[in-house]
Amino acid sequence: MLGLSALVLLSGCSTLKFVYNQADEAVYWWLDSYVDVTDMQKSLVKDTLRKLHHWHRQTELPEYAALLQKVRAMAPNDIQPEQVCAISQDIQNFLVRVLHQVEPEATQLISQLSDAQLQRVRKKYDKLNQEWREDFWEGSEEKRLRYRNKQLLNRLEDFYGSLDTPQREMVQQWLLKSTFNPATSFKERQRRQADALQTLSRIAHGGSQPSNVSQSQLRAWVDRSFTPPDEAVHAYNQTLKQENCEGFAKVHNSTTRAQRERLADNLRNYENIVQSLVLKK
Repeated sequence: MLGLSALVLLSGCSTLKFVYNQADEAVYWWLDSYVDVTDMQKSLVKDTLRKLHHWHRQTELPEYAALLQKVRAMAPNDIQPEQVCAISQDIQNFLVRVLHQVEPEATQLISQLSDAQLQRVRKKYDKLNQEWREDFWEGSEEKRLRYRNKQLLNRLEDFYGSLDTPQREMVQQWLLKSTFNPATSFKERQRRQADALQTLSRIAHGGSQPSNVSQSQLRAWVDRSFTPPDEAVHAYNQTLKQENCEGFAKVHNSTTRAQRERLADNLRNYENIVQSLVLKK
């Protein structure tokens, strides 16, 4: 529900429908893992997620199906990095629309968070940061590269099928030449988390602050999450995005007719599933 792209990447065709149908419950338990939802907050959260899921099925899924159809039409041909970046931006826009849709209810929930719940969010961030460090920063450079390479290969082969040796070498060169810097990425990760905690605390302790002010604070935080205020970090992120668009385009353009047909078939399957999930108005 918070982004079909995430479901597509995490779920196979056979499980996507089940995952999406349970999305409101899944998101509830994800949220609960961060804040430990109280009994008084539970009805607000569950009702909000049910309504959001209903809206998403009616309004957003047709847009997802259209995007999948657009990408499927591109599959048989060579592509340019600009096309990849445009699709990536479309996916980001979907996520932002969901966040904007739930702003009033999210603001209401945040205003009810206790100091203990805010502290739980901080501890959750600490736990996730340690996991991130273990995967992307700690250990030898070779170990880190091997982990990233495996992740990327698995994702690509889910759609294209097995890649041959030259294609695998191309993926490795893509990562080797990347400007990805774990220290820079981790610092920005911490910046976003600190910003989130400050925003949550400001709204939670806002007292009689008008709801529109709190919503504006929440929206500003979302904007900063996607566009870092530090120009150097923003430039770094944009460089990484461009490299990924170029890397993906290069790999796609190296694929065989059979691999492209498999990609098109997978996209068609996803499109059919999404269409079957659309709730008619």
